[in-house]
This record gives sequence, C-alpha cells and structure tokens, in this order.
Amino acid sequence: MNFLSQSIPLGRWFGIRVDMHVLFIIYAIFQIYGSHAPIDEAVFMVVLFGTVLLHEFGHSLTCRAVGGTADRILLWPLGGLAFVAPPPRPWPQLLTTIGGPAVNVVLIPICFVLIRFVLPLVPAESLAYGYLWNILSSGFEISIFLLIFNLLPVYPMDGGRIVQEILWFFIGYPKSLLISGMTGTAGGIAFVGLGLGFAKLTIPIPFVGDYSLGGDYRTNHVNTMLIFIGIMVAYASFNIYRQAQQMESWRKN
Repeated sequence: MNFLSQSIPLGRWFGIRVDMHVLFIIYAIFQIYGSHAPIDEAVFMVVLFGTVLLHEFGHSLTCRAVGGTADRILLWPLGGLAFVAPPPRPWPQLLTTIGGPAVNVVLIPICFVLIRFVLPLVPAESLAYGYLWNILSSGFEISIFLLIFNLLPVYPMDGGRIVQEILWFFIGYPKSLLISGMTGTAGGIAFVGLGLGFAKLTIPIPFVGDYSLGGDYRTNHVNTMLIFIGIMVAYASFNIYRQAQQMESWRKN
C-alpha cells in the first residue's frame, strides 16, 4: 500500500489536483482537541493549511510557467508536497524551487500592512476583531516560520535545493547532487539531535508595531515532529547521495 495514497481529494484548483493526507486531519484533530482554546487552534490550523497550500501553488504554477508539468499537491503534517517536473535544466529547476518561498515573501508584508493599518479600523471589542487578529497574526507567524525553515540549506528542503541548483551551473548536475546529498544527510542528523533536545534552536518572530506576535519559537526539549523531519531529510538526502555516486561511476566507465 502506498503511504502517500492515503489521502482525501479536495478537488482540482487551477488544473492541479489537491489532496489532504489523512495524517494531516488526524494531526489537526489532536491539536484542536488538546488545546485550551480550541476555536483559536482551529483558526490556526485553517491558516496553516491555506499558507502551506499557497506555498505549494507557488512551486506548481512557477513550474508550469517555465515549461514543466505540475499535476498534484499533497498536504500532510510535515507541510506540503508539490509533484512538479520542470525541464531538466538549472534555470527552470531553480525558478520552480524559488516559487514556493516567494509566496511567503509576498504574504509577510501583506499581513504586516493589514495588522498595522487595517486591523485598528475594526472595533477592538467586536468579535470580528478577534477573528481577524487570529487569522492575520497566524498568517504572519506561519509565513515567517515557513520562509526561514524552508530556506535552511538542507536538501531536499527549498534552501538545499536552491544551493544544489546554483552549484549545478558551476560543477554539473552529478557533483551538485553529491554535495547536496552529503550536506542534507548531515543536516537531517542535526535536526534529529535538535529534536532530542541536545541543543537549542531559536527562530525569532518579530513584533508588528505595538502588537506582540508570540516571541521566539524555541526547541530545547524533545520534539517528535523535528525528529521525524530529520529522519526523512537524512533518508532522502542519503538516497540522493547514492544516486549521485552511481551517476559519477557511470560517467567514469
């Protein structure tokens, strides 16, 4: 049974099939059920879903714009997967990768402007103010977090892919994969170490005017999600490293 096939179809948007993995639904239910403020948590999960989906559409639509194919997006607890196939050249591949983080770069100032200048126009005692604050502050935080985390130079995350695709210009495809596979494997192991609490990771979330948006994301205790991410990153990167080794050996033969 294919693990990635255990999903619920959400329809076709812009000609791209969107699916939600059952684990995402289970994760959301547990998060909401275990929260002291279930309504706020539900709003957060919806914004998380929407932000990740827009990020993946950034990859998919950019891929199509450079002449590639993109036919599916899968949402699951670790984020999203855009099934894209850009042309096998460094520029189309690089632009496709950048398309995802570029969405977050656009969302951050939009949320900033709405929080700083539009939200104060809504009566602070109204129910609408509370919901708008939750939506906009969550969108701002999630977009910054996704941007910073995704741009870490660890393959196969966006930052690692960008490094690999830039190296492709200078040292060729096999060697760029070889380097990215090695660094990605090391990065995945580092994530596991952080998830086990061996070190502290801090991702700062700035303030917006007079509004506090939650301070820092800190990890200095056991974090099961980060451990799982690290294992998957290390596994995928090591496979890329082995693939690059085979490509290099074929060239020598």
